[in-house]
Amino acid sequence: MDDPVVKRVALAALLLAGCAHGGDYLPRFAAAERQSLPFAPITATHADTTMAEAYRLQRRYVAMRRRSGDRIAGYKGGLMSQASLAGRGVREPLVGVLFAAGSADDGGTVSLCGYRRAAFELKLGHRDGQVLPVIDLPDIAYRDPDHYGAVDMVAANISAARYVRGVAQAADGRDLDALRVTLRRDGEMIASGVSGESLGGQIASHATVRDLAVRAGYAPRPADLIVTGKIGDRGWLLPGRYVADYGALGRVTFTVAACAA
Repeated sequence: MDDPVVKRVALAALLLAGCAHGGDYLPRFAAAERQSLPFAPITATHADTTMAEAYRLQRRYVAMRRRSGDRIAGYKGGLMSQASLAGRGVREPLVGVLFAAGSADDGGTVSLCGYRRAAFELKLGHRDGQVLPVIDLPDIAYRDPDHYGAVDMVAANISAARYVRGVAQAADGRDLDALRVTLRRDGEMIASGVSGESLGGQIASHATVRDLAVRAGYAPRPADLIVTGKIGDRGWLLPGRYVADYGALGRVTFTVAACAA
């Protein structure tokens, strides 16, 4: 292997293998999404998939969505607490892409059609010097929702699906880590927490997600929505009327409708 030509050929072969690794995953993932079926995580069929390879698969998925006419609306963090990082055995958070087609406005209705396992997470969004309530509504669509790793999360774009936005307000002068947030469904409290739970606080979390997006090969713009870590516990999304109270940032209401057969 001292011959430089042989070395270059060997390196090219490795790069090609890396690009091709898990090549059968993305078509299966996309088909399951179209058919509203659970899917097998990447490590179920390619156990040695690296984080770099998972991000390459994510970028290919994003490119596919963009070719179909969707556009990038922002980025969201994953595993943004010390407990979440330890639970998945990784040292830094993850990042995924939010699409414009997934956005829902305050006061609207979100249908469960297309979901496999709909969930909710209370979060904050940051955009161009403003802050806004964001209720993330991911689709935890793994065949076994209790057994998947960080690499699987990245390859599946961190389960991004829908998200409900509140009204954006100026971030300056606010204590973004002291907001107490609650979520009620049909009047019953189902989640609560404090905004400072996101890793390192909101300002640091915002910077972390943006930096991760750049390192993953994306180009965040000032107008892109940057969504930080979850506030309180994640829960399963059921039909009903939801009211999220973000204190000084106001309330967000939305209705979740069952998918008619």
